[in-house]
Amino acid sequence: MTLFNSLSEYFLLLFVLGGAAIWLRQRAAIRREEQAVFGRLVTDFALPALIFLSISKEPLVTERLLLALLLFCSIAVVAAVAWLAGRFAGLSDPVLGSVVLVSGVGSSSTLGYLLVLQIYGEDPSIMSAVVTMGEIGVHLPLFTIGVAIAIHFGRDKASDISLWSAIRPFFTSPIFLAMVLGVIAAAVRLPQDHWAVAIVDDLLGVAADSLLFLVAFTTGLMLKPIPLRNLAMLIAIVAGLKLVVEPLIALTVGSILGVGTLERELLVLEAGMPASMVAGVIAMRYGCDGAVASAVVIATYFFCLATLPVIMLIGFT
Repeated sequence: MTLFNSLSEYFLLLFVLGGAAIWLRQRAAIRREEQAVFGRLVTDFALPALIFLSISKEPLVTERLLLALLLFCSIAVVAAVAWLAGRFAGLSDPVLGSVVLVSGVGSSSTLGYLLVLQIYGEDPSIMSAVVTMGEIGVHLPLFTIGVAIAIHFGRDKASDISLWSAIRPFFTSPIFLAMVLGVIAAAVRLPQDHWAVAIVDDLLGVAADSLLFLVAFTTGLMLKPIPLRNLAMLIAIVAGLKLVVEPLIALTVGSILGVGTLERELLVLEAGMPASMVAGVIAMRYGCDGAVASAVVIATYFFCLATLPVIMLIGFT
């Protein structure tokens, strides 16, 4: 299956599931207010299962931490540029918070992992490297720094809630616990052929497989009609930064530091992912404009069909 076909098939699933959520919402089978429930299922149920399963199979090595750091630095630069562009454009704080989050954070744990499987097969060392980049380079900052950003731009300025109060729950959250337990499990080398380990893996596998469904439904419930003329500028900013600038930054820095060919390919692939639907969920949960975030995220998925093959061609040669 070609890369374009893999992307098209995955996007089709997302759009069909998101459309189903919109249809059910219009029939009052699901209410818009229930999007928070689906958002919590993403962050507290499906993602932790996927994180543990991915990290627990291979021990953490120093070289992979460097890739995670490079990816995080690329995200940080792009997010800073998005903030400057948004301020210059005069965006309101809730919209600006959404733009900053989705400009930098990509779909590393949803589309990224699936594409790596399509391109490289089920190689445990490659998957461990990608998961390390995704969870330490993307999700750990997203659920700490990203939550702080969402709180800062989305909260009521009259509120006395502190940023520390907002990010502190992350360190007792299922996502953080899954990361810690996954590292411990990888270090002690759990016997994969033991019946108890196999049962736990199967149960977590079912939860992890629900991620696509839950993210798509959450995004569909967040969507609401917004005039295209109000989104054109935001789409241009986010798509340009996320799909072009970020992977080029990652490629340039990786080449300068002499990162290996395979590692550079993985780095460019992860950096070139479309904007993260999970970032849109985070924006919505903490008071930023979830409707704008979800609409812009979906636009980057369309543009990604054209940009990702080109970026990968540049990065893989």
